[in-house]
Amino acid sequence: MPLISSNVDSVATVLSHLEANDDLGPLALSARDEKLPVRAARDAEIGGVSRIWSAARDISGTLTVHYTVPADATLPARGGAPPFAFSNDGNATSAAGHVFLMLPPNDAAYETSVRWDLSGLPEGAKGVSSFGSGAAKSPEPLDASQLRMTFFMAGDIGVWPYPTPESGFFSAWQGDPPFEPRALMEWTRDLYGEYAQFFGQDAPPPYGVFLRYNPVNAGGGVGLYHSFVTTFGKAGGQGSDIAELKMTLAHEMFHTFSPYIEQPAGLESSWFGEGLATLYMRKLPFRFGLLTADEFLENLNFHAGRYYTNILATAPNSEVPKRFWEDTRIRTLPYDRGMLYFADLDDKIRKRSDGERSLDDLVLAMLDKEKAGKTLANEDWIAVLRAELGAGAVKDFKAFLMGEEPLPVSDAFGPCFRRTTKPLRRYELGFDPGVLRETRRVVSGLEPGSAAAKAGLRNGDEIVFPVPQDKIQGDQDLELKLRIRRDGEEFDLSYLPRGETVEAYQWEMAPDAEPDACRF
Repeated sequence: MPLISSNVDSVATVLSHLEANDDLGPLALSARDEKLPVRAARDAEIGGVSRIWSAARDISGTLTVHYTVPADATLPARGGAPPFAFSNDGNATSAAGHVFLMLPPNDAAYETSVRWDLSGLPEGAKGVSSFGSGAAKSPEPLDASQLRMTFFMAGDIGVWPYPTPESGFFSAWQGDPPFEPRALMEWTRDLYGEYAQFFGQDAPPPYGVFLRYNPVNAGGGVGLYHSFVTTFGKAGGQGSDIAELKMTLAHEMFHTFSPYIEQPAGLESSWFGEGLATLYMRKLPFRFGLLTADEFLENLNFHAGRYYTNILATAPNSEVPKRFWEDTRIRTLPYDRGMLYFADLDDKIRKRSDGERSLDDLVLAMLDKEKAGKTLANEDWIAVLRAELGAGAVKDFKAFLMGEEPLPVSDAFGPCFRRTTKPLRRYELGFDPGVLRETRRVVSGLEPGSAAAKAGLRNGDEIVFPVPQDKIQGDQDLELKLRIRRDGEEFDLSYLPRGETVEAYQWEMAPDAEPDACRF
């Protein structure tokens, strides 16, 4: 079990009542911590410093392991992170396998079943996993990385449809969303069906969407095994806007279908998966009539504005794995810069082929390689680029990895939209961003004259609660709200984390555009 999974602490250090038995009886276990190789696990990573439990003798027959974990509400104390941690909001609990499943340390695949004992819970309690509701079996044998990427939710939860179908879409939610969850889930089901058709899945496996409350970074989500998790906030606050939640759902669901580059391992290849998802989460729903032109533009301009105001916009891709969890300006590059690179590439393919081909063809070609058992690498992407557009496209790709700023042409997002510029201010935290990754967040590196300094923040102040930044970085008007501890006293402090103004690229409707004819 990893000690930390994608910036979230697992229960490795707090589990209790650990017992192991085989056909010969009890097993004595010893624990050690070891740094395992970091590997890609679709939308996350596995490996890193992990706790390994070993038996004092060889195993004989069936191995049974029991342990107890605290199903308390937990926060990703290290800052920005996917919703893996336990939550006990709304008389229910949920968590991803990443943070509580003890698994065999090998690459073997196992038949996997989930069974729930809910006898200690109030009448009507339900249990749902990535495999479906109640007692459920995985649609295929799973290896350790896939097992970790399952999600579990039980207690007083909403489930639709119920019982869950043997194949296709289902959903579950925990707590009290500030919107009608079923209506949102019906939209998501329709999009799932369109995705399945686009990716050629005639009989898609079970696919679950889980919703739960997030007091720290509401509105975010993460793709998991045949499922994904998204989070909501309080009414009127972050994570309560249906349009934004649709984009999160569209993004994470795309991950389930799309190919992944796994070499180089981990976050160095996130430009591919996250860049594609950030483009297609808007492009496909718009194509299928599930998104309006105005909604398309709003989301496009959020990501374009966040990128073209980013002072680290030209940082090389090699910096991403080093500083991903440390600095939001680095963390958002695979999403924003990747999206703009793919939009530019899509436009070039369309125009080169007179509309006969597009980025879709390259994505599906990569998926065919993956389905054939190929572990995808940058070289595979280079091969499809060279075959499609020649050596120039390969040169452009290598320049992109080195940090060159992508700039799609005016009509790259279709004939109804045109490129323009708008004065926007750069995101400026005002102190060392690495502070926010620490368990105890003590301000250092305060920049004199910054908005943070003018608001009264001081070096040595302790920031009590985790601070989400990814959305604030892209929203010109959102203030950063901090709970500060200074000299034994706590107080609130807020400021607009903005610096210099720059002319940033945006897109707008062309004067003669007909919104109903904009899809491409």
